[in-house]
Amino acid sequence: MKRFLVLFAAVTALVAPAAVSAAPAADFVLASYQQFRARQDDSQRVSLSEVVRRLRASRQGQMLDAQATTRDGRAIYVIIWEYPGGRIGNIFVDQRTGAVIGEN
Repeated sequence: MKRFLVLFAAVTALVAPAAVSAAPAADFVLASYQQFRARQDDSQRVSLSEVVRRLRASRQGQMLDAQATTRDGRAIYVIIWEYPGGRIGNIFVDQRTGAVIGEN
């Protein structure tokens, strides 16, 4: 949040004197904020390699494939896992926390 405030102050100081109208400056600040939030969200995600490491430590079997997607607006990983005996299932993992949120 502190980074955003510093960024906001810097952008405001640079844009305000040169702005002919407030609308373009507001759009620029909004776009800058949205880019900041997107970078912050990415940095708060648990990496796929870390998720797979945790799964290997907690269950038998191996990962066959993985995909990053969303489910009900929530960023998740879908891990296709092969269990001993050949059974294949999906493991759904929250990208933000790394917690398993479902299996089938």
